[in-house]
Amino acid sequence: MKKFPLIALATSLICTFSAVAKPQQRVGLVLSGGGAKGIAHIGFIQALEENDVAIDYVAGTSMGAIVGGLYASGYSPAEMMRLITSKDFAYWSTGTIDPGLQYYFTTPQQSPKVISLSLGNDSVAKQVPQSLISPLSMNFPFMELFSAETAACGGNFDNLFVPLRTVSSNIEAQRGEVARGGSMSDAIRASMSFPIVFCPIEINDTLHYDGGLFDNFPVNVMKSEFKPDIMIGLDVHNEGTEIPTAINQISNLAMRPQTYYMDPKDGIHVHMDLSMYSLLDFPQAKAIYDIGYKRGLEMVDSIKSRVTARRHQSEVTRRRGEFKKRLPKINFSDVEVTGGTPRQNEYILAQFLYHPDEPYDMRDARNGYYRAISGGKLQNMMVSAIPEKNGDFKLLMKAYPKSNWSVDLGGYISSSTTSMLYTAVNYHNLSTRAIDASVSAWIGQSYAAAMLNAKIRFGGKNPYSLGLQGVVSNHRFNQSERLFYQANEPKFVRKFEGFGRANLFSMPLGRHAMGVVSVGYGYERNSFINDELDKIKSTYKLGQLALNYDYNTLNGINYPTSGLEMRYALRGIYGHHSLGEGRQTKKWVQLDATVRKYWDFTNHFAFGLEGQLLASTRKPSAIPEVATADAPTYSPTPSCYNAFNPGFRAYSFLGVGVDPVWKVVNNLQMRGAFHCFTPWRDGAVRSPEFFGEVAAVYKLKIVNLSVYANYRSGSKAERGWHAGVTMGIFILAPKFI
Repeated sequence: MKKFPLIALATSLICTFSAVAKPQQRVGLVLSGGGAKGIAHIGFIQALEENDVAIDYVAGTSMGAIVGGLYASGYSPAEMMRLITSKDFAYWSTGTIDPGLQYYFTTPQQSPKVISLSLGNDSVAKQVPQSLISPLSMNFPFMELFSAETAACGGNFDNLFVPLRTVSSNIEAQRGEVARGGSMSDAIRASMSFPIVFCPIEINDTLHYDGGLFDNFPVNVMKSEFKPDIMIGLDVHNEGTEIPTAINQISNLAMRPQTYYMDPKDGIHVHMDLSMYSLLDFPQAKAIYDIGYKRGLEMVDSIKSRVTARRHQSEVTRRRGEFKKRLPKINFSDVEVTGGTPRQNEYILAQFLYHPDEPYDMRDARNGYYRAISGGKLQNMMVSAIPEKNGDFKLLMKAYPKSNWSVDLGGYISSSTTSMLYTAVNYHNLSTRAIDASVSAWIGQSYAAAMLNAKIRFGGKNPYSLGLQGVVSNHRFNQSERLFYQANEPKFVRKFEGFGRANLFSMPLGRHAMGVVSVGYGYERNSFINDELDKIKSTYKLGQLALNYDYNTLNGINYPTSGLEMRYALRGIYGHHSLGEGRQTKKWVQLDATVRKYWDFTNHFAFGLEGQLLASTRKPSAIPEVATADAPTYSPTPSCYNAFNPGFRAYSFLGVGVDPVWKVVNNLQMRGAFHCFTPWRDGAVRSPEFFGEVAAVYKLKIVNLSVYANYRSGSKAERGWHAGVTMGIFILAPKFI
């Protein structure tokens, strides 16, 4: 009878030793490409982690490479979502440089350009941008994201938080290539660089594009590289009909036919239906994540029935923490620029303000990078952090300068009288004594202007510039732009202005501001017809000394949603005024202060405050019509700029307004502009005038479309409702006073 307990004990021991000897199942996670749809991978990973499903290896293509790279770098799903839903990521994914990082002093002067074409000795094909989305906003952030992780793994992706493989397409060899090591930033950027949308990435002197062109679901890569016991394959490609966007059509043309198949014996293939989203629907990140998370919870029981390996969340958190402790602090002991001519490289290097004897960290490098690209003279600049033997890093830039010559085309098309076309020919060189010169022209129904600009910038730790500007403009203000037909012929004022200005000294005042001291001489003639149909001309010949302060972080010209703009101009003016046979000496001082502040409160709502103060000692003409025609005007939106409304004209005034913005979907906004204008006339504050406008604005990459309706108080001819349609960017040539 005693032998039965012995048999039971022996059986138990055998089972115990067998369990100890048998290794835990090794699990490989395969992530397909799919642009923004790949955000669903993050939600699915969250569901796996919450249910203690182990992940031992990751292989990804395109967006799958981004998610896989972040996961392999120790990012939790929550940290990944914070990154992808951040404003920073929105700037990177749209090719927009964060206004908060730009250096205003070197930023090109605002203009109504829509496109810019480089001119040079190279072929036309080389002058056309290589991608719809500029790489400049993405290069440094990706290096910053992955440089410490690359150093921590020693350039071997097996040594990351979990081993990683990414796939890119070698266009020259016409095949997919697997990245096992090297720069994580380059490997991930190459895997996601979809043709036309993003620039290719150069690896070992060969251009690499999106890995999805050859292998968008790297199951075989996972099998051959890691040989896992079981795989979980997450697939977000569209099956059948999808949204017929231009990007989706480019995707269908570029990608080779391929199967999204995983042998059932190798693992679990999970397809997620995201056909309602496009490749660039990153603003819908939360909704896409939720689809992935919900799908993960639906599948987790069937996954756990086949994936027996478990790893508790606390263990995953502990291992993440251990990996992050290995990440080195990035300090640079050398900075090098290649790619341009020796003079161009010297100029770019000077923007980094690097001195070998002083500490230089990632923040210093970031400031230098954005200082270098803010001038708009680089088509691309790749950035790498190369580990050195002393434990520091070498910051290596490869620059791709634009041609010195370029042509700008643009304008503003409107159903009212403000339509105009714009063109400019520009010369910009990269040098420690950089020269910027341009000839610009506006021509339209009621406005024509020409401008010559020339500036020389002196670099160094304390940069400054000298410049010359000449402007000639002719502007016709109409007394009526009513929505409905008017029987009477509207009166008008025509303003002709010509001036020359020398910017004696310009210098940066912090990152986002600059100060300018200038002198100038100008000629102004206002012509109009009075009630007796007499044609009257009021002419000024004036000299001017001016001090200007400009600050700008707005994220748009005509339709911003965040940032701050402050413009202060203090002018002393002396000259002569001619009216008919009479001639008078005129002298006055004026302060013109404009402030625009926008708060981006949520993904769907922003709010702006605007104000303009004009305070002047200028004495108006004794003739009322002349005084009105000569007076400055308050124009809160482009739609009312061309209207001659005496109620909104004064030599001193205060205008304030509120601008609520409802962001309906990605690029569509409903905007309001509700302003009050209070003039100072004849030594007293006069009754205020009011302006209100509602507009639907659709913001494209290079142009804005709007439909508006507004109501204005003021003169009888202008009082009432107005409506119209516009397309383009509204910016006029500078004015003298």
